[in-house]
Amino acid sequence: MPKRKINLMEVWRRNRAAHPNRAKNLKLWPHQLAQLRDPEVVAALLQQNVKMASTPSHRHRCVPPFTLESLAEIERRMAEEAAEQEQMKAQNVEVPEEDLPKPSSDLEAGKALPFIYGDPPPNLLNVPLEELDPFYKAKKTFIVITKGNTIYRFNAEPACYFLSPFSPIRRSHKSFLLSFPLLHNKLFSMFIMITILSNCVFMTMGDPPAWSKIVEYVFTGIYTFEALVKVLSRGFCIGDFTFLRDPWNWLDFMVISMA
Repeated sequence: MPKRKINLMEVWRRNRAAHPNRAKNLKLWPHQLAQLRDPEVVAALLQQNVKMASTPSHRHRCVPPFTLESLAEIERRMAEEAAEQEQMKAQNVEVPEEDLPKPSSDLEAGKALPFIYGDPPPNLLNVPLEELDPFYKAKKTFIVITKGNTIYRFNAEPACYFLSPFSPIRRSHKSFLLSFPLLHNKLFSMFIMITILSNCVFMTMGDPPAWSKIVEYVFTGIYTFEALVKVLSRGFCIGDFTFLRDPWNWLDFMVISMA
């Protein structure tokens, strides 16, 4: 008996029915369904996967650098999603909240890069890279991977309205502020931690020496420098993943403001 051929769309539906608990993760937008129905798009994707699988360094190519073309592609996707939402709104179509796309738990900020991506080459560490999480493909964000393969997520809007993600001050290793590399440098983090502990020791003194006031100014200067690096790297408060969107930075901001 000859085998019946099935298309990619039918395979996807069977997989979705076989794993009801993962159905929400397999939710596709209308433009994605249209792409699955297009034989040329499917053939191009399969050819690309075969080519990547036959290349020894294919895993490194899964994390491309974030460029002006990447930003233009994000804006194009955002326009497409906005048009689809307007169309659904005009047709009075509502998508249940549980069926909406959600961020991948494996690609959250602060987590290690999944091993399926391999170890990025040194030239891709501490520099802006394109998003790996499909949830953020239509959002103005990018990621930075540190030496320990830890993922950090940043807003792609200009920080403080004038520093774009491509600004030398924000991303260059030769910059004075070294924003991206310095922000996640282990020595810098250790220095800040020692400063905090030293400050706590001075605060517990019942009768501090006269020169403790100068030390207090030094601590305030160090905290201000740390906050400045974060603000220049992430932006201040407008947009996701900016400085004040992280609750851990609220205390820093209050301490610096009162000081």
